[in-house]
Amino acid sequence: MTNRSIHSTVTIGLLLFGLTACIEPVSLPIRQTERRLVVEGLITNEPPPYPIKLTYSGNLQSNLLIPEELAINGAVAFVSDDEGNRARLEQDPLNPAFYWMRDPALRGQPGRRYSLSVQLPDGQQYVSKPELMTPIAALEPLDVRYRRQRQDLAQSDVYDIRINTQDPATPGNYYRWASYGYLLRWAGTDPLSNPPFNAPDPRGCSVCTCWVPYYGPLGEVLSDALINGNRIANRLVWSAPVYAIGPHYVEVRQFSLTRDAFQYWQRYEQQSNRTGSLFDAQPASIEGNVRQAGDDTTRLALGYFGASAVSRQRVTIPGDTINYARFMIRFGKKFIPPGNCLSAYPQSRFEPPLGWPPRP
Repeated sequence: MTNRSIHSTVTIGLLLFGLTACIEPVSLPIRQTERRLVVEGLITNEPPPYPIKLTYSGNLQSNLLIPEELAINGAVAFVSDDEGNRARLEQDPLNPAFYWMRDPALRGQPGRRYSLSVQLPDGQQYVSKPELMTPIAALEPLDVRYRRQRQDLAQSDVYDIRINTQDPATPGNYYRWASYGYLLRWAGTDPLSNPPFNAPDPRGCSVCTCWVPYYGPLGEVLSDALINGNRIANRLVWSAPVYAIGPHYVEVRQFSLTRDAFQYWQRYEQQSNRTGSLFDAQPASIEGNVRQAGDDTTRLALGYFGASAVSRQRVTIPGDTINYARFMIRFGKKFIPPGNCLSAYPQSRFEPPLGWPPRP
């Protein structure tokens, strides 16, 4: 973003992989210096747990390393539905900015409304507007196509990830797509070369090859106002970079949205796509559906507490159809940093992730 004032980094997404959440960083522009509550979380129709992140606005340099002064430690938070069911969130003992809703009895259901209430350590109380969980159309198998980038721009080639789905005949459907994947990376040496660029360390090339999490755009939204009842076909949702030859693992999730949530993500997308021209929308704090309870209900928090039905698809991209010799002639060691995967990619993993379909 081009806004040079204070930024608030908010975790969006809720990528539950087993009981582990992968983190998607989001930067929301803040125009004022007054500290404000930032709420970001989502309840879905998939089994809990659902993480909710509570922080104060400020300058976060990392979505994982949250400064102690910005994490809200000791809040009391509940998720409730429109039938009077309520579950208290449990604070994460290792990362106090995260609160988890683990009660399986409060699993999200389309047609029900959900809200979040938060009491801050200083006694201030906030509550979200009840959010309706709308149904979602089924996401069809992903379409993946390899695309070469212009060599003079010094960019990696990409896998274009496209989705297909059928919009229902009923009007008023809103969509958001979120993509992420574990993409293959090399470090220190190219393990496919013989001999390698340099001798591997005693652990062998397992430390030179790893899978690193990457995320697609978060503000990819659509209204069916102009396409009601038609197919959403061949829509590009992510161009995943190709830094090494080998299998890549990609997941796309399709979320249902309310009209309010759609408008929130539209504003986020407008802020994200600002280019600095005279025709850009002015930067502003992206306020959501959480406001202070009590006498002063005009005080809004940043972020959004949502309720979405989810349809997801995963694909394993073999990567072995890329011509190795041509790839290395074009890029050489450009995408191979020195050291090993532990030093080059702190969030990397040495084994492929579980749960993806087998390689074709």
